[in-house]
Amino acid sequence: MADPIRIFIGSGEASRIERQVAIDSLQRMTDRPLAITAFNGTHNALEVLGEPPRPAPMSLRVKYWNATEFSLYRFLIPELCGYQGRAIYIDSDVVCLHDIGELFDTDLEGADFLAKAEAYPDRAGALWGLSVVLFDCDRCRFPLEQFIDELEAGVYDYRDLPCMGPRFLNKRPYQIGALDPRWNSFDFADRETRLIHYTDLKRQPWKRPGHPYGDLWFKAMQQALDSGILTDTEISQAIKRFNVRDDIREGNRPRWLTRQRLRSWLRQVKQQLRPVKV
Repeated sequence: MADPIRIFIGSGEASRIERQVAIDSLQRMTDRPLAITAFNGTHNALEVLGEPPRPAPMSLRVKYWNATEFSLYRFLIPELCGYQGRAIYIDSDVVCLHDIGELFDTDLEGADFLAKAEAYPDRAGALWGLSVVLFDCDRCRFPLEQFIDELEAGVYDYRDLPCMGPRFLNKRPYQIGALDPRWNSFDFADRETRLIHYTDLKRQPWKRPGHPYGDLWFKAMQQALDSGILTDTEISQAIKRFNVRDDIREGNRPRWLTRQRLRSWLRQVKQQLRPVKV
């Protein structure tokens, strides 16, 4: 049997629902064995399905620099893999639509890792999107304690680190290759999309109804429920903790939204039918 594809997912306790959906979609789209580890930044833990959680090798000093619960955890991956072989990092707010083995087998062409190029064109500087990464663990060393020393000394600022900004790369010249953008498609999906990433935090389907590609996510959620990776109990807990919409079980177009849209449409029709004064 082939060695499993090593995948690490960035998450926290608040993102458990979308994480389970992501895991199920990864497993469903491939016949190859997967070794999936979730970073739970809330508890500074590593979690594998069916196993007790164990501590992540991140100091509290580094953890307190995380912009999100899991921002810096991806840089632990080469160490966790013994600096050998390949590994994939993925944010939790995704749905995989294609065999992840295709990404794992991608030619790195001598790069240390692959990430999304020109990921944030609305921001100043050339920034990389590290929400999906293919690492060559043999080549990558990420001394996080030294990174924090450099941040505190003002060598670069925090944004330069997770997005591999120019100031960071001037100090740490990693060789980054361009990831096929189909493997990190921001809030869009078509027939060519390999993985959709729900990046708009205010419109993520589990938080707000009506996302243009929300039906896709809710289909994946139902499949995760059917497979047992996601449970209804977990959904109930997430609702109580205000981590997801309280009407999440109604899908992308809950009844109240349909009624609201109908009333809006009727108002527009009445305005159009209103006689014009001459």
